[in-house]
Amino acid sequence: MADWGMRWFLTTVLTLLAACTPSLRVEYTPIDFQTALAAVNQARAIARTCTNQGASTPYNAAPILHWNGLLGEVARQRAEYIQQTGQLSHQEGSSTSFAVAARSQQNGYSYLEIRENLAQGANSAEDAVSAWLSSSTGHCDAIMAPHLTEMGLVKRGVYWVLVIAKPR
Repeated sequence: MADWGMRWFLTTVLTLLAACTPSLRVEYTPIDFQTALAAVNQARAIARTCTNQGASTPYNAAPILHWNGLLGEVARQRAEYIQQTGQLSHQEGSSTSFAVAARSQQNGYSYLEIRENLAQGANSAEDAVSAWLSSSTGHCDAIMAPHLTEMGLVKRGVYWVLVIAKPR
């Protein structure tokens, strides 16, 4: 009986400690992040019309985005997951929620809004951005949204992940 009581005590204490411990807030900034940042900001510097499932939205040139290492880490984790599974999706496994939101929270990034663009097979950040701007499923809108202020962009294998957000 004492053995059970000690296990219960240790389990309770460890659970409370884990709940009170903040996330590690690991940041990731790839060597070529300036190239990725420039590719997205060059696209935002030009007024354009984005098409999302048949509806067109005109955008003025948008303010520049700033690199955020926490979003870089989120993008890195998502890109590695996609590369390992081959599942080019905004969800992971059997989950129906957006993986970028869950991973952002796990990494300690607090946001008001967050968006994710995925690409496969682009040879460069510029090519990935060009593909997103030509997309008719909201990728262009994510890039051009003027209220979003931070980003992370990572390539793993043939997969690109762009995370754009407005912090809390």
